[in-house]
Formats: sequence, C-alpha cells, structure tokens
Amino acid sequence: MAISTATIVADLANGKLSCRDCSLAELCLPRGLDIKDMERFESIVGQRAPYKRGENIYRAGDNFHALYAVKSGSLKTVVSPPDGNEQIIGFSMPGELFGFDGIDDGHTCTAVALERTTLCELPLDAVAEVSQAVPGLHRELYRVMAREISVDQSMLLLLARRTAEDRLVAFLLSLSKRFADRGFSQTDFSLSMSRHDIANYLGLAAETVSRLFGRLSEAGLLTVHGRKIHIQDLDGLRGRVDGCNTAQAS
Repeated sequence: MAISTATIVADLANGKLSCRDCSLAELCLPRGLDIKDMERFESIVGQRAPYKRGENIYRAGDNFHALYAVKSGSLKTVVSPPDGNEQIIGFSMPGELFGFDGIDDGHTCTAVALERTTLCELPLDAVAEVSQAVPGLHRELYRVMAREISVDQSMLLLLARRTAEDRLVAFLLSLSKRFADRGFSQTDFSLSMSRHDIANYLGLAAETVSRLFGRLSEAGLLTVHGRKIHIQDLDGLRGRVDGCNTAQAS
C-alpha cells in the first residue's frame, strides 16, 4: 500500500526524510528543479521499513502503486515463466530506481531483497498530483527512467556474448562501474548475490560460474574470497572482453 502524502509530509517535518542531504541524491533525484520545486518533490517521497533478506518488496500480479529507489542494500527482480523455472532479470543497487514493470497493468515481476534493504517510495498518485504544479518533474522523471532502461538494455547486449566467460566478465565490469558511480571502490567490493543467482542471471550453471572465477583468478585478473572480489587488473579484465569483441567482429 502506498504511503499517504500526509504521512510523508509529517515525516519531513520531523526530520526523518531529506532527499537533498542523501548521499545518493546525484544518482536518483530529478535534476534542474529549483529549491521550491525540490521541496514539493521531497513531499511525496516516503521511506518504507527495512526489508529483510529474502523478503518480497512486491510480487508478480500486485497492483502498481509506486516506483522505488534503493537507499541501501540491494535486490533482485525475478520473473516466473509458465514452466515454473524462475529467471532473474536484474539486480538493483543503491541510487537505482525499479518497479517499472508495473506501470502498464500491474507488476509482471517479483522484487526480492538480497540483504537488509531500505527503499524510498514515489507513490504514483502523489507524483501525478505534484507534477501538475511542477511541469519539469515529469520530464526529469522520464529522464531517470530512460537512464535505468538504458542500463538494462546495455546489460542485455553484454549478456548476448557467445562465451560464458564473456558474460561473467561483462557482469563484473558492470558492477565495478556501478560501485564507482556511487563513490565506492571499483576494484574491491562484495557481491550481495549468491553464485546461484549470478548463474541464473547469466544463463549459466552455478558450477560454471565457480570455475570461471577460478580461471580469472589463475590469470591474475582478480582474487575471490567468498563473496569478496578484488580486481587486480581492471584493464586486463576489460581487455578480456574487448579482445572477444575484436575476434567476433573479424
């Protein structure tokens, strides 16, 4: 259920919410709004209670009420085909918006927290109401949505590579960039998703993912300790993919 605008405004008055003070503001806030318009935007943003690992944010078939921005933690988005085999179609990190699958006619995916996760909520009705007073808000929200969709499309192109190693390397490079965009290390980070989840997303077997991590480690490109990743040779890892591009083009 969407959080009421009145409740959100009360939270703002109590100092519980402040988009402008959030470290992720540059990533997920609409840009180009003046102070007054930004205050109006803040008035519709609500925060939900933290989700535990494995808890659903919403399920396929749920009505669409809001878009969500990840404030902390991470989540996976899953679809369930008629054959019953769940397929992970994406992972969301802090500063990223999700929930677009529900805009047309209710949610077609299920969103699941991978760890303790906190979200900011943009209730659909409140967004529409405030947009009438802030003409630039719709345009800015469309820009943010287009950016998220572009990222998803880019990953689909990367995952269309022919070899299993290409897919894993592309996935790791994508994570590296996303961590860097958030001010974190692009070479040292922890995976919130399991090997099984990575394999599901990449269309591989979990054993294949483990074997590929070993191969990349033996090549001196990275070291792996459980879910902790240290990229030893970022340029070399990039070259691994670029080299495959050149070979395929030839």
